[in-house]
Amino acid sequence: MIIGIIKDFALTALVIILNHWIYGIEDTIAYEFIVNFIGKNRTLFIASGMAGSVVLLISSAMFENLGLYKITYGLSRILIRVNQFLITFLAIINIVFYAALSSNLMRDNGYLLLFALALVLGASCWALRIIDFNHPTRNEVLPVSVLALMSIIVVEFVWPYFNF
Repeated sequence: MIIGIIKDFALTALVIILNHWIYGIEDTIAYEFIVNFIGKNRTLFIASGMAGSVVLLISSAMFENLGLYKITYGLSRILIRVNQFLITFLAIINIVFYAALSSNLMRDNGYLLLFALALVLGASCWALRIIDFNHPTRNEVLPVSVLALMSIIVVEFVWPYFNF
């Protein structure tokens, strides 16, 4: 799973490089766009995170009993990868925006988005656990959780107090 985090980090770095140096989008414009996007769609993020998690778990249990578990298995694998990337992206741009602008993305509705993404990631892992009890849930959740936690600790506590 560390290979997946490295790929996500490389893709995030590519997006940041393209936006900043190739397309010339200023950090303040990108930050305002992301904050406004999260703010305008926060109800959608929470509702879809909660409803999607419940539907995924119910369908997983139902399809497993009917023998159609491959449908939920494929959907859960896709949701795990997408959520791992989005959590990694959110954690890295939190650090980048704090370094560039001294603005904390997590305080500006980032925690809400992180909660919704973590909820869907956890439900996807749980759905895979229903289908296959040997699924390594810890390997899916732990690396991105530690990355998000380290991002929050660095931006909330370490950087402001020690002025690196």
